[in-house]
Amino acid sequence: MISFDFRSKANGVPILSKENIEYIAEMIIRDYKPENLKTPTALDVELFSECYAGLDVDYKDLSHNRSILGMIVFNDGCVPVYNPIKNKAEKLPVDEGTILIDNSLLEEDQIRRGRFTHCHEISHWFLHRDIYAVDKNQISIFDYMGEEEKTTAIKCRTTDIESTGRKQLVTDDDWMEWQADYLASALLMPVDAFTQAVKDYVRLLGVEEFFNRRGIDLYNDFWAEELSRGMARQFDVSLTAAKIRLKNLGFIKSVEEKRQCSII
Repeated sequence: MISFDFRSKANGVPILSKENIEYIAEMIIRDYKPENLKTPTALDVELFSECYAGLDVDYKDLSHNRSILGMIVFNDGCVPVYNPIKNKAEKLPVDEGTILIDNSLLEEDQIRRGRFTHCHEISHWFLHRDIYAVDKNQISIFDYMGEEEKTTAIKCRTTDIESTGRKQLVTDDDWMEWQADYLASALLMPVDAFTQAVKDYVRLLGVEEFFNRRGIDLYNDFWAEELSRGMARQFDVSLTAAKIRLKNLGFIKSVEEKRQCSII
């Protein structure tokens, strides 16, 4: 597995731009499966996780209200999970390099979001695991069952995964979640392969000439939505993830605070 030496703050939190993360994603994919860089295809996340990143995955009820979607464990120990039968939290022994995903993401209509969550946790492993080897006292980003546990794990909530980018990035936690989210997007939808898929699909739709702002031209709004759905199917990601990637790469854009987007 490839490793990176990137610029970081004194506490070890990486300092990364979108361009930096795109480069990291490209290097990882080139090392793992280089054909994915150019050929639009859905990444086998479980195979990638196990065979390349060397991580184990398990599914648990991570909270009573499904507010926690995933967790990455950096050191052996215990983490809290929810026992629906007893209606209370319990301590679960876990090993370093374990990804836990909430059981709700096994539901048929949540499979694609589950894939993204899985890749989000893998991205934390790539980007943030060295922080804890440097200073295990940086515990502000962790939730512990008790101080004696000393389990090092990051819990990722619904607001952290497939973020629309509207959340203000203030704390180290915010930045690390944004970094993991952006890397997950770039791994699942590599920039060159994604760009090719967009061009092919726009050509198929016959809307190459459109350059409009959504919210003004409803006809073009329809095609922007259809493009998002096409990319979601192509890369086996949620519609939200596809829209965010299209927006980040400049293929669609929002007008003011409207969530709708158009081809540009």
